[in-house]
Amino acid sequence: MIIRPLTKQDIPAIKAFTDRTIGKNYYSEPELEDILGRSVKGNQICSFGLFDEEGHIRGIRITYPPGNWSQGKGKGLSPSLWKVDLNETGYFQSLFIDPPLTGQGWGKKLSLKSLEVLKNLGAKAVLCHSWKESPHDSSGRYLRSLGFQLVAVHPFYWKDVDYQCPRCGKPCLCTAEEMIKYL
Repeated sequence: MIIRPLTKQDIPAIKAFTDRTIGKNYYSEPELEDILGRSVKGNQICSFGLFDEEGHIRGIRITYPPGNWSQGKGKGLSPSLWKVDLNETGYFQSLFIDPPLTGQGWGKKLSLKSLEVLKNLGAKAVLCHSWKESPHDSSGRYLRSLGFQLVAVHPFYWKDVDYQCPRCGKPCLCTAEEMIKYL
């Protein structure tokens, strides 16, 4: 497996991968183009992909550097509870791993690459919205293992995202746990 920065040339493959792993139309190609543009600061790319030997995407970590984001995919943000300003905080937008590879540490490896770039850019923290209903709390467990702390809970966080949630259908009724890691 190879971990490398995501580029705009990867957009069609990212779209097909996310349609298959998280739910059809969670991301559109124009949205992915915007996302990948905003995940760059200076010459630093904050988003990474996991690729197999044939070049197929097997995982992605989408990350925004400080100053390039103001909200997550859903609704719910609690900056008054953070110890740092939003403009000093990076954001973990999404992490998806191909189901046959889950539990093998690839998500953590992708996230550590993004954290390294965020630190180089001078970020003081990174925020994310963890999927509370993830199987066996895998989302929360991996984030806590990286040093993330719970800030707030947002029921129905993804309700207004126009996609087919693989857990609850449409609309998505899942809960997000807002979590922060201070760098």
